[in-house]
Amino acid sequence: MTRALFAAAAAASLALSAPSALHAQTTEARDRVTMLDGKELRGRVMRFDSEGLILRVGSVDRKIPRKQIRAFTSVASHHQELIGTWNETPVEDPAAMQALARTAEGNGLPHEARLCLWYAVLQRPADAELHKALGNKQLNGRFLVQIDDRQVPFAEADALGVDFDDAWRLRSEHFSIQCGAGLRTALDTLMELEALYWTFQEVFGRELTLLEIVEPVSVRLYRTRAQMPNLSNTAGAYFSHGEQTLYTCVENGRPYAIMHEGTHALLHWFFVRAAKSRGELPAWLNEGWAEYMDGRLQTRVPGKPARLERSMQPGHFSSLAAAPKGELYGVHRLLNFKASDFGASTRQDLKYAQSWALFRWLYENKDSTVRASFAEYLRDAAAGQGQASTFRRIFKRLEQELETAPWRP
Repeated sequence: MTRALFAAAAAASLALSAPSALHAQTTEARDRVTMLDGKELRGRVMRFDSEGLILRVGSVDRKIPRKQIRAFTSVASHHQELIGTWNETPVEDPAAMQALARTAEGNGLPHEARLCLWYAVLQRPADAELHKALGNKQLNGRFLVQIDDRQVPFAEADALGVDFDDAWRLRSEHFSIQCGAGLRTALDTLMELEALYWTFQEVFGRELTLLEIVEPVSVRLYRTRAQMPNLSNTAGAYFSHGEQTLYTCVENGRPYAIMHEGTHALLHWFFVRAAKSRGELPAWLNEGWAEYMDGRLQTRVPGKPARLERSMQPGHFSSLAAAPKGELYGVHRLLNFKASDFGASTRQDLKYAQSWALFRWLYENKDSTVRASFAEYLRDAAAGQGQASTFRRIFKRLEQELETAPWRP
């Protein structure tokens, strides 16, 4: 994938002032924990693993050891299971979509239930029961849907997206979208972002003790680049830290750079908006991480990205292989890149390629001690201590190897 379209976005979005550190947000009590003594606790399970869970009650997070818990139910666990089931459920089968909607509703996932019903109604646009379940009104033989503050005919709703004020507005558990490119594109994009969310949680959650996101990430998806706010003439997608919104458009039938920018959004929610946040990640890490996740998910079927065991970015290896001898950036220079360096046009592909390759080499290294050291660095970076000096201290013994090994296929 060409990285030129990220140029102004990297500089402009990080240049916007980020919000100050937040306290734990007050969260609706959607989960139940039953203790061994029979006492029942209500709140939101923010994280769970073999050791225990973190329960948020109001705005207070409480760690509960596994040995004290008899049972628990959580929105997060139900949602994770639902996404797994979704990947095996054909969207062309409206009965299967209705069944999945009932499962979602029964497990406290109303947003996903509605998404499944929308998929079903795309297959049966004249099905009165499906429209009724979605709250769509029937008038003079036509079904009306809510677009912004108006009721419009379902058959005409997609065409209205030429004016972005008339774009579809939909919600999943962790994302909300305003989409001018049609209902099916909006649905598929939300499901792809949820797949990204759980891939990120499952790959990095344990090592970084990631909590649930309890406020939806805002996404604005335009039908063309010309419809997008003109951040620059080269930016086809970007995450605005000031607005805390992901902006992208449809190119070649796909939401452009959705996994890359979706990762930027998740990194912001996990590490900048989080309680006790210490600020932004280093630029090389922010971009390398986004490229790494983009390479871990491959979307051949819209809405159902496949997870790869390793991050694959053939274009980056080509850029590294084509670089003249001695033209690669040294690791010290890479570690000290600013967001504006990624926004500059000079050797931009190489900057993204080397950031991805360094992240990939460290995270996927066959040597478990290297992987453990990188996990340590990621924890430090998430706590605001990701400076080049921290990296050099942790990887001092690999100083020479790091100048060559990451750039090889």
